[in-house]
Amino acid sequence: MNACGGRSGVLVDPAVLNELRVELGGDHGAVGELVRNYVKLLPARIDRLQRAVDALDKEEGLDAVLSLKTSSAMVGARCLSLLAAELEVRIRLFPVCDDAAELSASLEELGRCARGTVTGLVAACGLAPGTTAGLEAS
Repeated sequence: MNACGGRSGVLVDPAVLNELRVELGGDHGAVGELVRNYVKLLPARIDRLQRAVDALDKEEGLDAVLSLKTSSAMVGARCLSLLAAELEVRIRLFPVCDDAAELSASLEELGRCARGTVTGLVAACGLAPGTTAGLEAS
């Protein structure tokens, strides 16, 4: 299994990053700053989602997973956005779908994908290696 849960998709879509550069007037620094902020906030987003799932809190879970899904899509984190979308469907089924082991496995997969995504974003944007701090244990 790859970091995208065995899916054949790419972790980071460079076309999205290029489009973002164009929208920002070709400012590579602005794109880098946006990606740095995304990477910085990613562990907190995943932790918030984990807490909501653990508590089977549908409202908080939806808010957390939608935040993760949309922010990931915005920076070209295609696989992470897809995994968040799949988890969103399962959260919408709370409390009917409350198999803790299954949800935990989905969150572990999401964490693996997040680590690979950050590595891809750091490489694609030429960010400093320390940018990934905080995701090692996610």
